[in-house]
Amino acid sequence: NSLLLLLAPTLCSLPTGTTEDTCDMDGKANADTKKSLGSGGTGSSQLRSVVKKFQAAEMREGAGFKIHRPIGGSEMTTAETDPFLMLDELGPTTYKKGEFEGAPWHPHRGQDTVMYIREGQGDHQDSMGNKGRLYAGDCQWMTAGSGIIHDEGRNHPGGALHGFQMWINLPKTHKMMDPSYKTIRNKEKPKFSTPDGSVEAHIIAGKVGDVKAKIQPIVPIQYIEFVLKPNATYTHKLPEEMETCIVYIFEGEGAVAGMKGGRATTLLLSKSGDVQLTASEKGMGLMLLAGKPIKEPVVWHGPFVMNTQEEITQAIRDYQRGTLVKAKGKELLAKSWM
Repeated sequence: NSLLLLLAPTLCSLPTGTTEDTCDMDGKANADTKKSLGSGGTGSSQLRSVVKKFQAAEMREGAGFKIHRPIGGSEMTTAETDPFLMLDELGPTTYKKGEFEGAPWHPHRGQDTVMYIREGQGDHQDSMGNKGRLYAGDCQWMTAGSGIIHDEGRNHPGGALHGFQMWINLPKTHKMMDPSYKTIRNKEKPKFSTPDGSVEAHIIAGKVGDVKAKIQPIVPIQYIEFVLKPNATYTHKLPEEMETCIVYIFEGEGAVAGMKGGRATTLLLSKSGDVQLTASEKGMGLMLLAGKPIKEPVVWHGPFVMNTQEEITQAIRDYQRGTLVKAKGKELLAKSWM
């Protein structure tokens, strides 16, 4: 039964994504000439606007734990989120010892999977022979490539748990590459702060100001946690090639590109310009995802993401026959498993 659930189709090559919320701006806050108090990266002076706004759906995943899924549901198509496939928010939840069972052994092929732990901890082991534990602030970047099988999130000791699981599509030329993983400990992760300390950024991928991430993904993306203190304002600059930009608010309230939102608000932004962030008196925490679209067919079945149905069928056969893992892969960063 677990295998049938695991391989149940989630999205086809042309998801419908019928739930749309096209937004007007509050007070035309996205006028091209508008300025703000901070800036980061390299981009244009034009500001992005909101194309779609919705509340992330709540559902169950893994061994039955609750998540919010801002990316990968029915609200946006894979064309709109390209190159991103999925973003799941785990928690924030307080668990008893032994209550959180994680995501038991399961396969992947054709994508990057990125686990970021904000609070709590969890173990990981995979078919490459890696074993270890992620702690608060740590990030694990795994390239599934031709195939990997892993088990994640076990042995949570109890207490608070809050994290994000994100999938990035791989281009056709890289879908069958050898798997690999990269681990960034919190102390190694680049961080940015404005001079007055009103805005902080944890940079998993990309750049804020002059601070660059350690990770250099196959597909050019930015994956950044921003935390704004009450009433803080910041404009984040994006490279022109990063046409896709999605923002998910996980705590507090504020405005993104002039559109107000709060807990679990998800915003799809227009394809060019920079991103204006403004916190309310409650402050605001958010995940910003921006990337260069791959613009290739997406056929997605459970944990496998390929370009054709034939490739999906082959992936399922390989898994069933025990031949999905074609290479042991290698660790590319930070031999710091504890």
